[in-house]
Formats: sequence, structure tokens, C-alpha cells
Amino acid sequence: MIKSILLIDDDADEIGILSEAVEMAGSDSKCDWAEGAEKAYGVLRVTRPDLILLDYNMPGADGLVCLAEIKKKKELQDIPVIMYSTCIDYDMRQEAMNKGAFRCIQKPASVYDLVKELKHLFAEV
Repeated sequence: MIKSILLIDDDADEIGILSEAVEMAGSDSKCDWAEGAEKAYGVLRVTRPDLILLDYNMPGADGLVCLAEIKKKKELQDIPVIMYSTCIDYDMRQEAMNKGAFRCIQKPASVYDLVKELKHLFAEV
């Protein structure tokens, strides 16, 4: 069961949307947020989430760079990382999966679509 989720995203509004969607999905998971890759590395030094949601497009170290850094660390390798973006094409998806992403999803248009996606993901993980 997913108890903690780390959202790595440069947009602060995303954590509010995610937290609301997780609650609506009927999960009692706790959502934490790291604003970008560098902050995520600091968070991951002291905590080990059950699931990581990672934005593909971020300034500085993008999602693929962050994913590669996460998967380099033995103690973090088994954490499922779900890459997401407003638009993910086939090549982006393949590259992320080759670097160790568990899944790649397109950001849903509404919080209700996100709730459905999270319910599906929680059942898979």
C-alpha cells in the first residue's frame, strides 16, 4: 500500500492538485513535494517514499536527469517512479522507460481524471 508519495515538480500548484486527488482517490497517503531535482535529492537523503511522481519538463536538471540520479542509488532503485508531463510522445516515453521509469502518463485535464489515474496506479504498484 502506498503511504507516502514524493512529487518532484517545479510548479507549486501541482502538489495541491495531487494532494486533493490522492484524498479523493480514497488513499490516506501523505504527499510531499520537492521543487525540482536538486531539492528532491536532499529529500531522498532523509526519506524513502513508496512512490515518486516526477515531472518530465523542469528547468535545470529535467526529469530524465533526475530519474537517472535516483536509479543510480541502490537504496532508491526499487521505488516506482512515474514520469508525467503535459504532453508525452512515444520517444519521450521510451527514453524514460529505458532509464527505469515504472510508467509514463500525460497530465490529466481534470482532477477527476487524475483521481481515476491514481486509483489505477495504486492498484498496480
